[in-house]
Amino acid sequence: MSIIHSFDEDRHGVADPCDVLPKSRQKLDVCIINFSYKIMDALSEDGLLVPIDDVPAIKSVAHLYPVYLYKGSSVGVVQTTVGAPITAGLIEEISYIYSCRKFVLFGSCGGLDKSIPPNKLIVPSHAYRDEGMSYHYAPAADYIEIKNCDRVADILGELGIDYVVGRSWTTDAFYRETRRNMERRRAEGCIAVEMELSACQAVADFRGCELYAFLYRADNLDSETWDKGILSLISLDERLAHFFIALKIAENVI
Repeated sequence: MSIIHSFDEDRHGVADPCDVLPKSRQKLDVCIINFSYKIMDALSEDGLLVPIDDVPAIKSVAHLYPVYLYKGSSVGVVQTTVGAPITAGLIEEISYIYSCRKFVLFGSCGGLDKSIPPNKLIVPSHAYRDEGMSYHYAPAADYIEIKNCDRVADILGELGIDYVVGRSWTTDAFYRETRRNMERRRAEGCIAVEMELSACQAVADFRGCELYAFLYRADNLDSETWDKGILSLISLDERLAHFFIALKIAENVI
C-alpha cells in the first residue's frame, strides 16, 4: 500500500494526545508558531513572554517546546523546529493541552519566482503535499487548500502591508529540490517552497482548528544557480516585524 492510501477516517489513534499529555488550566485563543530563537530571545528580554505555570513546555526526548503567553493577552507563542512532523504535531499537542483552536504560522521560504524580492510576504493559497504526514490526516490529493488565505490577505491589506498570493510547495527533502521538480511546481503555480505548510493545514482541518499562514521570501531557486538571498541574514528588527504582523493577525481572528 502506498503512503497516499494511508488516510483513515477513524478519529482515534492507538495513542491520542489525551493519553500522553497533561491538560493545562490556561486556555489560548490563538497560538503563534514561529521558527526563530532570535525572536523568542528578544521577546523574552523585553519581558513580553509570560511562562505558563502548570504546563510550561511540551516535552520530547530531543527537545523542550516552551509555550508562553504574550504579555497582557490570551495569545500563545511557541518556537518550533524545521519540518512537518514536529510543527504539525505541535498543533495537535497545543490544541489539546491549551484548548487552542486557532494558529498563526509564519516563517521563511524559498522563492520559485525571481520577480519576488527578498523579504516579500507570500500568502499561500494551496500547498503541494510533498511530505508524508498530511496523508494520515486527509484523503490523497496533490494539493491542499490553505483555507484562510483570503482572511490573511485581507488583514495584511488593512495593515497596508505589501504581499503576493500563490501556491507553495511543501517538501521533506530540501536537498532534493531538483530543477526538474521545481519547474513542475512552477508550472502549477507554486511561487514558494517550504517544509511544513501542507501537513499543518491537514492537521488543522482534521482536528477542527483554524490555520492562518504567511511566509517571507528568503533564498531563491529561480536562477541559474541557487541564490542564498537573505537566508539566515535577515536582521532582528525584520524578524520582529514579522512576529508583530503575526500578532496583528492573531488579534484580528480572536
